[in-house]
Amino acid sequence: MIKIPDTEDSSGMTGPPLVFEARALDLSRLPRIDSHLHTSWTDGKATVAETYQRAVELGLEVILYSEHSRKTSTDWFSRFAEEVRSLPAAPCRAYVGTEVKIESLDGEIDTIPAISDLCDFIMASVHRFPDGRGGAIPFGEVNPDEAVDREFALSWAALENPKIDILGHMFGMSYRRYKVTPPDEKIRALIARAAEYGVAVEVNSHYHPNPFQYIEWCREYDARITFGSNAHSLEKIGEIMRQLGAERAR
Repeated sequence: MIKIPDTEDSSGMTGPPLVFEARALDLSRLPRIDSHLHTSWTDGKATVAETYQRAVELGLEVILYSEHSRKTSTDWFSRFAEEVRSLPAAPCRAYVGTEVKIESLDGEIDTIPAISDLCDFIMASVHRFPDGRGGAIPFGEVNPDEAVDREFALSWAALENPKIDILGHMFGMSYRRYKVTPPDEKIRALIARAAEYGVAVEVNSHYHPNPFQYIEWCREYDARITFGSNAHSLEKIGEIMRQLGAERAR
């Protein structure tokens, strides 16, 4: 399902890419995209239309509505997808996506065909640590020293899942919730595995303290890459592009 230039999405329409070959990127002219946007359909503050308008104002050319969903989200997801499909194809191309949690060490993800078949891209992220009994371990019961290993194991397993197009905010739980910096070798191992399975690595301005390092590692391992802001408000849309631009200007 990965979209590289001049491919079709699930609606049969062609459009500009959201995922790139890292080695082919011109770091002085990065693509104007945001692949991680949430709206008022779930926990975002702005509507689909408001989000699109802000993306246009910022000069973004491609966006992904990576709305949170679960297997039980069939009561609303088709209406969300239709709303995104109704947006203009220019000056900004909007894709339908979903961000789902990685459920197990078997690489299972929290979606079903009734939802995933409506999407152009499936993003899988570690949001909770499963307890092995169908539930999740309470955040406070996870030792921060164990968070990196748990997140690594879940991400490693999920990369084999053919349903996944994008690995969302790699080690985001470790960075943000547990304030632990994962060792370089674990990050590099996941990027190498993502390259092996053709899954794009999301470089995320909200979670990753050094996005250019992630870009360089993706280039080293010939991985696919995309760029997101984890935006839940209009103010955060395009944050990844602003961050990369500011870093590049130093």
